[in-house]
Amino acid sequence: MYTTAGIAGELNNRRAAGAAAAAAAAEGGGADGMESLAHSVFEASFGQATVVGSVVRATEKVDVVSVDVVTSQRDFTRDTKRRIARTVVVQLAEEQAQARVVSSGVAVDVGSESAALQSATDARLRVVLRNEQTKRFVEVWRDGQLARSHDVTAAHGRFYSDTTFGSLAWSNDNSHVMYAAEQPEHDSGDTRQYVAEASEDWGETFSGWRAPVLVALRLADGVAHVVETEPGVSPGQALFLPGDGNRIAYIGYAHGARRPGLVYCQNRPSALFVGALNGAASDHTCVYRGAVRSPRLTPSGAAIVFLSTAVGGPHAAASALMRYTLATGAVDTLVPVVDCAANKSSVLDGVHLPAGFPGLFVDQLPHAPWLRCSGAVDREILVLTSVWRSTVAVVSVDVSARRVMCHSPVDGTAAAAVLGCGGDTVAAVFSTPAAPGKVAVGRAVVAGDHVRIGWFHIGDDAAAADESNDHPDITWSIVPVSSQHRDAACECIFVRPTAPAASTRKFWPAGSAEHERPLVVMPHGGPHSTYTLEYNALAAGLARLGFGVLLVNFTGSLGFGQRAVLAQIGHMDTLTLTEIQAAAAAVYDMRLADPRRTVYVGGSYSGYTGALLAARAPGFYRALVLRNPVMALADNAAMTDIPDWCWAELGLQYSFDAPPPLTPAVYAQMWAASPASMVDDVRDPILLLLGAGDRRVPPAQSRGYYARLKAAAKPVQCRVYPSVGHPLDSIEAERDSFMSIARFFAAALAEDGSTSP
Repeated sequence: MYTTAGIAGELNNRRAAGAAAAAAAAEGGGADGMESLAHSVFEASFGQATVVGSVVRATEKVDVVSVDVVTSQRDFTRDTKRRIARTVVVQLAEEQAQARVVSSGVAVDVGSESAALQSATDARLRVVLRNEQTKRFVEVWRDGQLARSHDVTAAHGRFYSDTTFGSLAWSNDNSHVMYAAEQPEHDSGDTRQYVAEASEDWGETFSGWRAPVLVALRLADGVAHVVETEPGVSPGQALFLPGDGNRIAYIGYAHGARRPGLVYCQNRPSALFVGALNGAASDHTCVYRGAVRSPRLTPSGAAIVFLSTAVGGPHAAASALMRYTLATGAVDTLVPVVDCAANKSSVLDGVHLPAGFPGLFVDQLPHAPWLRCSGAVDREILVLTSVWRSTVAVVSVDVSARRVMCHSPVDGTAAAAVLGCGGDTVAAVFSTPAAPGKVAVGRAVVAGDHVRIGWFHIGDDAAAADESNDHPDITWSIVPVSSQHRDAACECIFVRPTAPAASTRKFWPAGSAEHERPLVVMPHGGPHSTYTLEYNALAAGLARLGFGVLLVNFTGSLGFGQRAVLAQIGHMDTLTLTEIQAAAAAVYDMRLADPRRTVYVGGSYSGYTGALLAARAPGFYRALVLRNPVMALADNAAMTDIPDWCWAELGLQYSFDAPPPLTPAVYAQMWAASPASMVDDVRDPILLLLGAGDRRVPPAQSRGYYARLKAAAKPVQCRVYPSVGHPLDSIEAERDSFMSIARFFAAALAEDGSTSP
């Protein structure tokens, strides 16, 4: 067995003889070809198109469907991310799991569209929202031709097209469309603009955005009016209800004492409201209050289903699927929260669950989630994507039979995410750590109380169904990790190059054995998130450079049951660190990586754990890269858009209505758990990558940490990306951070000559 002390001791002996080599490597930069190699690997790994949306429709022929596919791809020449749409008509051949392409349309750049939606009752109609510099337009297209274009610039601000507030809905008679946009700007002389609430936004990704409002546009004459909604909330995710087109439903996010950051947070106080499109705010009724999202009208029009998560505590957790019946006002639970997955099929609160089902871990429901199967048109069957241990899976909820079923692999081979349904078909994207994935069309059949979905992968031959065939240079496996906590659930995805190749020559040259491969330990942020088998460009890029990349799902990760999520609360600076180190040791014991050539990459919460490990386990990691890390909990509590996180993860109580003060006792507890309190114990090289526009973990705390390390003459570097937020997701930030990581690791591993010239 490998221990922290043993690895650190041997590593320190080797370092003593190699300091000059490290300095020479750092000084040399691109002289040895590292720059060109890292650049080519970056573009190969980050430049691939990823599927971000799809709509599937039936045609006149029973076995032929039309699939609209939208992909996102980085344009490295223009340094922008582009969205491309095309339509593919495919034939579903029952005798093989392959969809034969009948025709493929021309790819069209749809990057100027903020949102678009086809009418559910008239397939000829399509509405498009466009933000164009300082102007905003709503377009109506009929049969592929522009029928109307309305300038709505004077009516409101920018369109909201995000998953939190974004709304776009057709009225039942197609006379109106409803969408979300910024509230109108105050006139220059209006003193209301100086009220604090007028400049308050919803945090990360919403910086500078005015509060959202719902807007109804009458298509006949282009008249737009702001819908009166419940006071004290920001509305979004709106939809029309059956009837005369005057009844709507929406989610309202409570403002509270301050507006907490929303993105990546499912635990925010919110409610489902029902009201009148043309009525007063007093006409709106709260029908369910909690932390809710994703309202979807059932096919019968009799009810609304939605997701509900506990308010407060962990920012993401298991969700319940709820139903609000319009006629009676009753709310019932369709799928309850699951504490712990059962080894065999089971029944919980009258709902039939498949073996291993960990509960629903869902951010948002698909916009078109309902299957309508021939011979069972009255059955309401919802299809969604849910995290299932270290993957995401296609899951159906048969409301009529009260049964949950899984329709994609959960054996570590692939991830599958639902894009949308049409009739008895569902579009999904299957991906792996080696490739972003391909669209597949599933055909559903109802047999008794069970739903079966047969998948047809779109491609020219059977090999196209296997994404690993496209990128045989990368392989992966699931690595279980033992933990001492009684409710622990820890496992990893180990991504690595299949064999030494030209791209691995700097870090894992030809002739190297598997146990000589360098290791990147890379836990996820959150902490309540999950690494899944979906494509990860950074992990793929590091693997192509020759590293084994260990994606750590520690206790507290999503997809392992609610009990595992809650087990991490109060142990943010202890349990996770133990499991991260145990994960690395598990790979060493399998002789799949070199314990003396181990480095670390972490962001946000895992940047925090990396900084703690740099102080508590010096010598274990040859170098650590920390992306927008939490360095000082109390400082973060005063600056972040989610101050409740700092209380919740320590196991302290927090109220959104009456936020607690940062008392000396609480400050002391936060300081004791902060990397900033342990700077004197750090000696391993650290690279900080910071977004100057980060609202989630503001960079001032990391700048202070950097200054203290620098003043102590400790090996530290820092790169700051202007106008970039928490994910560091601009193309320039992605490129520079990847190149910097490659150079940084090359210098650190050159101390003993373990990086090839």
